Amino acid sequence: MISTSEIRAALDGSWLLLRNQSQGMNYFDQSTQGFWRSFLVIFLLAPVFLVSALAEKKLLISENVILSEVFPENTYWLAQFLSLGIDWVMLPLVLAMLAGPIGISRQYVPFIVVRNWTSLLASVPYLATGLLYLMGIIPSGIMVLLSFTCLIVVLWYRFLIARIALQASASLAIGIVFLDILISLIIGELAGRLWAV
Repeated sequence: MISTSEIRAALDGSWLLLRNQSQGMNYFDQSTQGFWRSFLVIFLLAPVFLVSALAEKKLLISENVILSEVFPENTYWLAQFLSLGIDWVMLPLVLAMLAGPIGISRQYVPFIVVRNWTSLLASVPYLATGLLYLMGIIPSGIMVLLSFTCLIVVLWYRFLIARIALQASASLAIGIVFLDILISLIIGELAGRLWAV
């Protein structure tokens, strides 16, 4: 299991990276064991995922995209969990194949470690937005606007992480972030088709 000291160190490092301070890299275990352990962060992200999925479900029903009485509950949750798992490992798999050709082989492990751990800090705005919406404090329009704002901030954060962890040029960092978004969009679209059938 992940220890509280690991979580604390990762959050400290994540905060430094958000402030564009490269010394934040020193807070992460960049060994091979640390690489594999970083994938366990998905379990820490589960509550955020659950809140986001519940908020999406509420939005779909409130906007009359689908009626609550015919909502495909089981298929929806199956698609959501499948997409979470696939999305979590797909970028690392794709980058593992591309690492040599694009010249990031030496920085691949540190980047994936940091990418996984910084997802904790990056998830906080989404968690807050989802909870506010589910509690009825903000309407759906504000929730969508805040979610879009969170996305912009997280994309900038992902760009900083790519620049620092990969020691990459701006163009390569943008390319990595774009690849990450593209993969997530494709997986999200396929998941949506699965439960909407």
